[in-house]
Amino acid sequence: MIIDVQFNQGSCSWSSLVEATHVAEQSGFRTVWVLDHFSGAIFGSDSMKECFTTLGALAAVTHSVNIGALVANVANRSPGLLALAATSVHEISDGRFILGVGAGASPSSTFAAEQHALGNPVEPVLARRHERVVETLTSLRQIWEPQRDEKFLGFAKPKTPIPVIVGVNSVSLARIAGQHSDGVNVWALHPQRIDIIAAARQASKDRPDFILSVWVKWDDALLDPSHPQRLQWQNEGVNRIVLQYSGAPDVKALAAAAQFLL
Repeated sequence: MIIDVQFNQGSCSWSSLVEATHVAEQSGFRTVWVLDHFSGAIFGSDSMKECFTTLGALAAVTHSVNIGALVANVANRSPGLLALAATSVHEISDGRFILGVGAGASPSSTFAAEQHALGNPVEPVLARRHERVVETLTSLRQIWEPQRDEKFLGFAKPKTPIPVIVGVNSVSLARIAGQHSDGVNVWALHPQRIDIIAAARQASKDRPDFILSVWVKWDDALLDPSHPQRLQWQNEGVNRIVLQYSGAPDVKALAAAAQFLL
């Protein structure tokens, strides 16, 4: 079971974020993830650092830990801009980047408030938001593939493949992720978690390298491989856990994790 950590970059200073990331790297966490939001208000923060700016900077000050976006809202950037941002971070990190993408929230969701504040359109139809995920994933492949169309001459292209996972909260999106991406991420306490994981596995045709991950708020107890909840997730097929800090990260707790991860 791979153990990752996610930081809310809006909840701490840049120096604190760098410190926490260094400690996570030294303690054996596989990946450090950050958010993609315009406002920190939904997380109780009074600010928010831009996702890919933050990732590029973290890539430059780390050496071994993977870094990733969990998740980049496909409504926040055009596919071309997302491809360029991801490729840039992948190069800066020397191939340690993982891209997570998401379909975005409905207009009535609290997560859509930041979009409304900026006057950004929010797609009201769920199926259309899912279609946009497929369109984005398709565009990324077209821009990144080795034998690409000549119209993409001069566009940045990763030297090694960039893993792409999809944040999902429904069986239908899990199927899309299984068909078009390298993994899924779902809330560990989602009432349909078992069905979502099963749908993604089936759609991916049980690819051995397919990422089946869950995210959950930080709990020291979940670092223990024998924890009953971890064993349950593992039996469901989950192969990665993302422990999330919505507030400022606890550096001491990150350091203590080394006893389980190294």
